[in-house]
Amino acid sequence: MVYAESSELMECRVVSDVSLSISCGMEEHQKRAADLEGILCMQGGEGDVSYARNSEAPASAIALSKPFLRRAIDEIELFSSENSLCIADLGCATGANTISTVDFLVEHLKQRYRNNSISPPEFEAFFSDLPSNDFNTLFRSLPPRKENGKKKKKKMISSGNCVRERKRSYYAAGVPGSFYERLFARRKLHVVISLSALHWMSRIPEAVLDKDSFTYNRGRAWIDGAPKQVVEAYAKQSEEDLNAFLACRAEEMISGGLLFLLMAGRNDCEKPENQLGDSVTRAKHPFADSMDHTWNDLLKEGLVDEETRDTFNIPVYMRSRKEIRQAFDDSNAFDV
Repeated sequence: MVYAESSELMECRVVSDVSLSISCGMEEHQKRAADLEGILCMQGGEGDVSYARNSEAPASAIALSKPFLRRAIDEIELFSSENSLCIADLGCATGANTISTVDFLVEHLKQRYRNNSISPPEFEAFFSDLPSNDFNTLFRSLPPRKENGKKKKKKMISSGNCVRERKRSYYAAGVPGSFYERLFARRKLHVVISLSALHWMSRIPEAVLDKDSFTYNRGRAWIDGAPKQVVEAYAKQSEEDLNAFLACRAEEMISGGLLFLLMAGRNDCEKPENQLGDSVTRAKHPFADSMDHTWNDLLKEGLVDEETRDTFNIPVYMRSRKEIRQAFDDSNAFDV
């Protein structure tokens, strides 16, 4: 495990054929989770406010993680080239980040096969996110796959004064659904990545939304600086989510596969209620005081009522390295 600034990098391999069960929540919990899945997504399209044009921050984090991803790929044993090699990006969103990362994975794996004088297998890439994700924009952004003996319309990319053909050497498919649930058949995936997505939770804890609860998150949009009981409710939900994520991947991945995770996190020395660390980061982060100030302004102007403000909660939790390590230890399915 490698720690870099405010993000957690985790590379792990499936080392045992274990079967893990996931406990189902109550019907109301499932309904709330389904409601959240229906609305929670990155801004679609290709306009000025779209995620495709405003994803520089995750792009920078992903770029910093590339050397670690390359090293992780170099350290795994090559899989048989008789069957297709399956890659999945969980929480892919839209735009260039996911496509460039999958391109990188495929090309680097192909080169490893060639370096070992082995014919590379065919590659399948699965782009997965919540059903509310803009998959149409994502797949319009994909370069065409060049079939042997067939000519297709080519997308061109510019590199300095040189214009070269852009193509992909893998089959692509979309898989809508929550990565806190099973998405694939057993022993389907060889390489799984999730980049800047796992800090999003599956649901808001019930007690945080209950007006009669001591844990009701009144007057706040998030948990940074919130009362201890509110933060603990988020921490518990986050723990359940990560355990569910790992249980699902343990079922879906083949033995010896690679799971590479990049997620927003916090230092072990920071308490859970101090989600953003230093004051400079907190001042710049939209989830912190600026969000609360905006809601209060809307309340004062009569555009929303107090209950609407109080029941708006951002489903994000920044885990510490200790919390992440504990989840992997409990899973017992991965070698970190």
